[in-house]
Amino acid sequence: METVPIQNQVYEFLDRMAIKGIIPQYTNAMIPMPRREIAEKLILIREKESNLTNAEKDFLLKFEKEFIHEINPGLENNTVLLKTPVLKNIFSDNEKYLYEFKDSNLTCYAELLASIDHRLSSGDTYGKSNVTLAEAGFRLRGTVNKKLGYSLRATNGKMFGDRNLALSDNRLRGNVKFNDLKDDYFDFVEAYLRADLGWFDLQLGREQTLIGTGYSDRLLLSNNAPVFDALKLDFHHKWFRFTFLHGSLVNDSTISSQTDLNKYLAMHRAEFSIAGILNIGLSEMVIYQRHTMEFAYLNPINFYKSSEHSLKDRDNAFVSLDVQIFPVNNYKLYGTWLIDDIDFSKMGTGWWGNEFGWQGGIYIAEVAGLPDFDALIEYTRLEPYVYSNRLAGNNYTHRNIGLGHHLNPNSDEWLLETMYRPFSCFRTWFGFSVIRHGMNYYNDGNFINVGGDVLIGHSDTDSETARFLDGVVVKTSRLRFRFVYEPFTNLFISGMYEYSHLYSNDGIPKTDDHLGTIGIFLEY
Repeated sequence: METVPIQNQVYEFLDRMAIKGIIPQYTNAMIPMPRREIAEKLILIREKESNLTNAEKDFLLKFEKEFIHEINPGLENNTVLLKTPVLKNIFSDNEKYLYEFKDSNLTCYAELLASIDHRLSSGDTYGKSNVTLAEAGFRLRGTVNKKLGYSLRATNGKMFGDRNLALSDNRLRGNVKFNDLKDDYFDFVEAYLRADLGWFDLQLGREQTLIGTGYSDRLLLSNNAPVFDALKLDFHHKWFRFTFLHGSLVNDSTISSQTDLNKYLAMHRAEFSIAGILNIGLSEMVIYQRHTMEFAYLNPINFYKSSEHSLKDRDNAFVSLDVQIFPVNNYKLYGTWLIDDIDFSKMGTGWWGNEFGWQGGIYIAEVAGLPDFDALIEYTRLEPYVYSNRLAGNNYTHRNIGLGHHLNPNSDEWLLETMYRPFSCFRTWFGFSVIRHGMNYYNDGNFINVGGDVLIGHSDTDSETARFLDGVVVKTSRLRFRFVYEPFTNLFISGMYEYSHLYSNDGIPKTDDHLGTIGIFLEY
């Protein structure tokens, strides 16, 4: 059975239902999820519809139409553009596809994907500039014999306007055609096969994955870096889930092109749900470089940290613990502790090698009794040298972009965000964040490394101590408003306005920037 892309708003809905106590044992700490699991959650929510607001009932109805094939295929009534008269039901609330085929052995759904996104900037970083990004393609998904799921998403795009402003988007910064080849065109593809083998699912291909508990970003795997190809094993039974992932990465541009070493990420993760009020996740990851894949890291149940030691301590291993607690309905407490490296005998000494990442927050649904109005407050802190590594190429990165949180090491961030969803067709977010970052710097022509860059690890010439926020401290305050309006099912209009103010007491010029975007997205 195929999975549901991470961008789908159903995950936002399910998370809110878990916080309200309507679907216990749900966690958003790892997505995407198979369509059948999401359909099961929607069935549970329907059984408790009396606890939903009017807007939530409309959301539920919308998602039931989207997942009706998994809920009750006999009631499926999609609008198929290649099978119906022109414009008939094209502006309806039916789920829409360019083409569909269904029988007892095969399903196939094809969607036309198109978007146009216009961005305007004024201020000190980009000056007064603008860029328009136009993109079009298709998505094809389905199942074979109810056992083999497949998905292919491919798009091509064109830029019109300021290239530097366009490169502020990580999707384009990590695109080879657009960034490395300096072309005005760009392309993206995601594709995988996923086999249901009874007691576990096995997937091969490329698909964006999120792992972690944060809302500002995920500490373990985020969508900042480009998607990568991976082999994934997924076992899920009642309150327990185990996942193994082994992926192939692209080395950073700072690594000599003469090397023929390949870069890999191995990860395994166990999730437990206890009494419907506590979710616990334990993860272990390792970044390594070899000519071929390392068998020790292909073992899903191996302990990577010990294996890394036995393999001459030449890789970058991490462990993490994350929790989600639902003490009462409408409240969620959550946090993640990432351990990049640790020496207990040197705790509290400022030794550079004790590298931790922290993230925690509280999410409140229906703040002050206001229906459909939520708020969260979240704090993230990355100690110096987190994600980086003393050996070139072993940074926790893919094509120069961090696989985890968007913050560089030696940084922290406070985020306050409110969400208001008065209708199933209209969602809004308003957020304020403050970021502090300790930058590496030059002193009399000498480079001083304080652990502030994910691409630069510790070397023998660097200080043995690295205090948090050493270096040139830069502070950024950011105010952001976003909305998504869906006038008809599968047609989205989105907008965003952001104001950011960067300042420092260490000679860095102050900057003020305004950024606005408006976009139209079609999934027919």
